[in-house]
Amino acid sequence: MSRRYQNLLSPIQIGNIVFKNRLIASPSAPLFVQGSENYPTEATITHYANKAKNGVALVVLSHVGTPVVARGEDEEEASSGGVISGFDVESDNGRNYLSHLTEAVHFYGAKVSMQIGGSVPAKYDASDGIPAEDIFGFGPPILREEIPADLLDEVAETFVRQAVLLKESGFDSIYLHMAYRLTILGRFLSPMTNKRTDQYGGNLENQARFPLMVADRIKKACGNDFFIFASISGAEPPGGRTLEETIELARILSGHIDLLQIRGPGVDPNHPTGFISERTPYLYLAEAVKKSDPGIAVVAVSGFQDPDVCDDVIASGKSDFISMARCLISNPDYGRLIYEGRGEDVVPCIRCNMCLISSSSAYRNSVCSVNPIWGLEHKIERMIQPPTDKKRVAIVGGGPAGMKAALTAFDRGHFVTLYEKSDTLGGLLNTTNNVSFKWPLRNFRDFLVRQTEKADIRVLLNIEATPEMLKKEKYDAILLAVGAVPIVPPIPGVDGKHVVYAQDVYGNEDALAEKIVIIGGGEVGVETGMHLAEMGHDIVLLEVLDRLASHAPPLHFYNMFREAWERLPNFKYHLNAHCTDIGMSKVTYRKADNTEYTVEAGSVIIAVGMRPKNDLAISFYGAGDGFFMIGDCSAAGNVQKAIRSAFSIASML
Repeated sequence: MSRRYQNLLSPIQIGNIVFKNRLIASPSAPLFVQGSENYPTEATITHYANKAKNGVALVVLSHVGTPVVARGEDEEEASSGGVISGFDVESDNGRNYLSHLTEAVHFYGAKVSMQIGGSVPAKYDASDGIPAEDIFGFGPPILREEIPADLLDEVAETFVRQAVLLKESGFDSIYLHMAYRLTILGRFLSPMTNKRTDQYGGNLENQARFPLMVADRIKKACGNDFFIFASISGAEPPGGRTLEETIELARILSGHIDLLQIRGPGVDPNHPTGFISERTPYLYLAEAVKKSDPGIAVVAVSGFQDPDVCDDVIASGKSDFISMARCLISNPDYGRLIYEGRGEDVVPCIRCNMCLISSSSAYRNSVCSVNPIWGLEHKIERMIQPPTDKKRVAIVGGGPAGMKAALTAFDRGHFVTLYEKSDTLGGLLNTTNNVSFKWPLRNFRDFLVRQTEKADIRVLLNIEATPEMLKKEKYDAILLAVGAVPIVPPIPGVDGKHVVYAQDVYGNEDALAEKIVIIGGGEVGVETGMHLAEMGHDIVLLEVLDRLASHAPPLHFYNMFREAWERLPNFKYHLNAHCTDIGMSKVTYRKADNTEYTVEAGSVIIAVGMRPKNDLAISFYGAGDGFFMIGDCSAAGNVQKAIRSAFSIASML
């Protein structure tokens, strides 16, 4: 084991429990890796076992039971279900499979916990008439009745029963989600949602009374060797709990809760994107709680990835543990890399949140933009066969798909040559260089370049490969990653000198006029408009659909995306707007009622999509023994599609 991250990897004892290091896998899973089964399938068991195999000390599963705000088919009767199907711990079959899961996690020396939510009749909440948003913000506010005090004893026992059944299935712990005011426990803990006037409302001690009842009864039923892990928001929006009050709350919870995870004020920002410039935006909350010496183990969460940062957090006493989810998704071998002291080989998460739901329009599948085997872990070994011989492989195009294909082929033992016609690797990712909110993609681009340069891959820059050139080299396989070109919409005036395409804006921003119209309101159009608005241009964006960036990931990403563009006063847009003409100083568009409008424009930017360079790619057919198209030249898409196609094709060589 390397000594490079000795603080992060140091063991720690909490009560009677010894944790082998300070790494915790937060509750997360491929949402669509299993079907409607109410027990963990082999796919799910493999997923959680791999987290333990990867080296974390504690693996946390998503919830059994339901937060108070989750919806059921019958509002009056629903008390289970929710967004993520819970496992049935009441049945022998469910506990049997859960026992298989815990044994698999324990095999690798890790502890295992599961989030539970008890059972709360759907009509009840902590207080009367306090709006409860759907857990992922898709539904309108719901108003419920204040749960009677004499019913809380019954509800607490449902938590206890779930905990006991999980202990019988081999679990070491349960996880109580008490952050964001989403669950019944969290709603009791916040003055925003707890307006009670009885012994369960008012001051902090009273607000904590019901959560402490639940925790104490679980401890009594399960014993001190069964630990309780809980999360709270370190601070809340105006009207909610302050950081100073959270510090006091941590002292109140001490002796009842064993590990306390400190989250941010809201569910979306706690899954930070590039629109949040801070890498670990809520570390200050965990640090404040930890340094107050609350008598409870503190867990920091949100945005942690860089091993040097994580190690320093532990070394400097800012937290006892680091909890992460997306970093373990983008890096199925994160723990191994840390133990080997190879932090530079950690794949940067680009914070797109596609690991939740990739798109509001796409078929629901579990994908990661930078880890092509996410969601395929349980079957990837059957899908990929070992190479039978060493091949000479040529890859044309040094964008993300080309670099990923080169690295994959190299890892499989092949001799790889990468051709790039420009003087740098990176492709379209190079357009992120001066864009404030694109730092996660820049990090990923730089990572791919470093890995390519470190590997024994022959990289030929400033060389535009041709079929004739490659024929002479007698390659066993040729992979084309030549990209795509902008779609030219059939709009009068589109060929004007003041009309440019989105990809050509970057690096040439000063050549654009002050007033700019962007035609196309997908992610590329919106991001281009935001970038130019930040530089001082007045932007008007025209989108034919009824919302901007309609294909962007909907969970924990879209809301932050929208908030980012709404913060820019010089970023305006019109929806359901069909552009009909591009003039020298104005653009004309038509609304759904056929009314035409004009908007002033010194420059016009086209961002209506990309078209694969099929013809160019196909022209290379026959230049080598094998011929493959990857990335955008196969089907124009995004980073996720490019990386997966590159990996899958290169893995077949």
